[in-house]
Amino acid sequence: MLKRCSKHGETKHFKRLDATFRCGKCASLWVINNRRNKKQKLIKLFGGKCIVCGYDKYAGALDFHHTDPKNKSFALSVKGLSYSWESILVEAKKCILVCKNCHAEIEADINKVI
Repeated sequence: MLKRCSKHGETKHFKRLDATFRCGKCASLWVINNRRNKKQKLIKLFGGKCIVCGYDKYAGALDFHHTDPKNKSFALSVKGLSYSWESILVEAKKCILVCKNCHAEIEADINKVI
Protein backbone atom coordinates (compact mmCIF):
# COMPACT_ATOMS: atom_id res chain seq x y z
CA MET A 1 0.00 0.00 0.00
CA LEU A 2 1.34 3.45 -0.88
CA LYS A 3 1.44 5.87 2.02
CA ARG A 4 3.37 8.97 2.98
CA CYS A 5 6.57 8.56 5.03
CA SER A 6 8.01 11.63 6.76
CA LYS A 7 11.53 10.63 5.61
CA HIS A 8 10.89 9.11 2.18
CA GLY A 9 7.69 10.72 0.94
CA GLU A 10 5.17 8.62 -0.96
CA THR A 11 6.40 5.05 -0.70
CA LYS A 12 5.28 1.48 -0.25
CA HIS A 13 4.23 0.56 3.30
CA PHE A 14 3.81 -2.92 4.71
CA LYS A 15 1.28 -4.07 7.26
CA ARG A 16 2.84 -5.22 10.52
CA LEU A 17 1.57 -7.88 12.90
CA ASP A 18 0.07 -5.19 15.15
CA ALA A 19 -2.01 -3.95 12.15
CA THR A 20 0.04 -0.74 11.77
CA PHE A 21 1.95 0.11 8.61
CA ARG A 22 5.69 0.68 8.20
CA CYS A 23 7.57 2.34 5.38
CA GLY A 24 9.51 -0.32 3.44
CA LYS A 25 12.54 1.97 3.04
CA CYS A 26 12.62 2.77 6.77
CA ALA A 27 12.38 -0.94 7.57
CA SER A 28 15.26 -1.75 5.22
CA LEU A 29 17.44 0.99 6.71
CA TRP A 30 16.71 -0.31 10.21
CA VAL A 31 17.83 -3.82 9.22
CA ILE A 32 21.02 -2.52 7.57
CA ASN A 33 21.91 -0.37 10.58
CA ASN A 34 21.10 -3.17 13.04
CA ARG A 35 23.41 -5.60 11.22
CA ARG A 36 26.15 -2.97 10.92
CA ASN A 37 25.92 -2.21 14.65
CA LYS A 38 26.12 -5.90 15.55
CA LYS A 39 29.23 -6.34 13.40
CA GLN A 40 30.88 -3.26 14.93
CA LYS A 41 30.16 -4.59 18.41
CA LEU A 42 31.58 -8.02 17.49
CA ILE A 43 34.69 -6.50 15.96
CA LYS A 44 35.30 -4.52 19.14
CA LEU A 45 34.89 -7.68 21.25
CA PHE A 46 37.49 -9.42 19.06
CA GLY A 47 40.12 -6.73 19.45
CA GLY A 48 39.15 -4.46 16.57
CA LYS A 49 41.76 -5.63 14.06
CA CYS A 50 42.99 -8.52 11.93
CA ILE A 51 44.96 -10.91 14.14
CA VAL A 52 47.39 -11.57 11.29
CA CYS A 53 48.34 -8.15 9.89
CA GLY A 54 46.64 -5.68 12.23
CA TYR A 55 44.34 -4.10 9.61
CA ASP A 56 41.67 -1.97 11.33
CA LYS A 57 40.51 0.75 8.90
CA TYR A 58 37.12 -0.47 7.63
CA ALA A 59 34.73 -2.92 9.29
CA GLY A 60 33.50 -4.12 5.89
CA ALA A 61 36.98 -5.46 5.17
CA LEU A 62 37.06 -7.62 8.31
CA ASP A 63 35.75 -11.20 8.40
CA PHE A 64 35.12 -13.82 11.03
CA HIS A 65 36.95 -16.98 10.00
CA HIS A 66 35.74 -20.27 11.48
CA THR A 67 38.76 -22.13 12.82
CA ASP A 68 36.99 -25.48 12.37
CA PRO A 69 34.53 -25.53 9.44
CA LYS A 70 32.88 -28.67 10.86
CA ASN A 71 31.58 -26.66 13.83
CA LYS A 72 30.18 -23.84 11.68
CA SER A 73 26.44 -23.36 12.19
CA PHE A 74 26.13 -20.23 10.05
CA ALA A 75 28.32 -17.57 8.47
CA LEU A 76 28.79 -14.30 10.33
CA SER A 77 28.18 -12.31 7.18
CA VAL A 78 25.21 -10.15 6.29
CA LYS A 79 22.51 -12.81 6.79
CA GLY A 80 24.20 -14.29 9.84
CA LEU A 81 24.04 -10.93 11.56
CA SER A 82 20.24 -11.11 11.50
CA TYR A 83 20.29 -13.80 14.21
CA SER A 84 19.86 -12.93 17.89
CA TRP A 85 22.87 -11.41 19.64
CA GLU A 86 23.17 -14.52 21.83
CA SER A 87 23.32 -16.81 18.77
CA ILE A 88 25.85 -14.54 17.10
CA LEU A 89 28.11 -14.62 20.17
CA VAL A 90 28.01 -18.42 20.33
CA GLU A 91 28.98 -18.61 16.65
CA ALA A 92 31.64 -15.90 16.92
CA LYS A 93 33.44 -17.84 19.64
CA LYS A 94 34.28 -20.40 16.93
CA CYS A 95 36.07 -17.72 14.89
CA ILE A 96 39.07 -15.46 14.60
CA LEU A 97 38.93 -11.90 13.25
CA VAL A 98 40.91 -11.39 10.04
CA CYS A 99 40.89 -8.93 7.15
CA LYS A 100 39.59 -10.09 3.77
CA ASN A 101 43.11 -10.42 2.32
CA CYS A 102 44.38 -12.57 5.18
CA HIS A 103 41.12 -14.54 5.11
CA ALA A 104 41.63 -15.34 1.42
CA GLU A 105 45.20 -16.48 2.13
CA ILE A 106 44.03 -18.67 5.03
CA GLU A 107 41.36 -20.27 2.82
CA ALA A 108 43.92 -20.83 0.04
CA ASP A 109 46.30 -22.46 2.53
CA ILE A 110 48.92 -19.77 1.89
CA ASN A 111 48.76 -18.47 5.44
CA LYS A 112 48.57 -20.84 8.40
CA VAL A 113 47.23 -18.95 11.41
CA ILE A 114 45.54 -21.78 13.23
